[in-house]
Amino acid sequence: MKRISASILSFLAILATANAVATANAQSPSIPMPTQDLPILSTNAPLGPRDVIEIRVLEDPSINGPVTITDNGQIVLNLLGKVDVNGLTPAQVENKLKSLLEANFFAKATVSVQVSSYGSNPISVLGAVQHPGKIGASNNITLIQALTQVGGLSNSYGRELYVLRTAQNGLTEQLAIDIDELLVRGNPDLNIPLAPNDVVNVLADTPIVVYMLGEVMKPGPVEFRRAQTPTLLQAIAGAGGQTDRASSKAVIKRIENGKEQTITVNYRKILEGSTNVVLRDNDTVWIKESVF
Repeated sequence: MKRISASILSFLAILATANAVATANAQSPSIPMPTQDLPILSTNAPLGPRDVIEIRVLEDPSINGPVTITDNGQIVLNLLGKVDVNGLTPAQVENKLKSLLEANFFAKATVSVQVSSYGSNPISVLGAVQHPGKIGASNNITLIQALTQVGGLSNSYGRELYVLRTAQNGLTEQLAIDIDELLVRGNPDLNIPLAPNDVVNVLADTPIVVYMLGEVMKPGPVEFRRAQTPTLLQAIAGAGGQTDRASSKAVIKRIENGKEQTITVNYRKILEGSTNVVLRDNDTVWIKESVF
């Protein structure tokens, strides 16, 4: 009974240490991405079918309100009827409506046009998210809002996501964003505004598998996300802890450059403050049996 109680206490200690290490890693400071490195996004994109624009005319409030561009690229307004706006920017639509109103109805027309959503140029959110697909782009949607609209990240997300967009010169720009820096540490500089036709690609994380053998409660494979940087203590905890027959020795075997390496570690000393051991994919860990 004493040996079983000691095993339980030791296992609980390993769990506590593993959780403390994971918490410390999650809370460790990192260098935020400089704001000046973020490309400036322009939302003055050409308009097209299914875009929704908000029109304001100071001289005639009856025209005011949201208008959806039809499939043939037109809007329908009081006084003016059908107006072709396909391929025009919001500023160009302002000038066109101003000219038409001043030519037919007012000596001076004050017109403003803002985009409510870009239905013709949606944002694509791909990769390790709950519901990959396209979402409507607005002139103020942020990266976090876009991720929220697709249901958030899936369990397989990795360390980074990429925002891709087409620059004015026709070339594709790519911006890498650290997911933990954005969502865990809440760096506001990374919650960038998105533009029509942006592509957000959340990279998936390939798993790391460590094989636990010997005196552990649940021998077999233990799986981690690669972004977790798994350690020996975490692997022992993932295998249910050591048995009451376990010694303090763990033997790690790994293949590197085609050759097998053997690393022997006293994992109890890790609990006392020694450096933890980072494991790699396909490592085999054998917890030896005590001779006493």
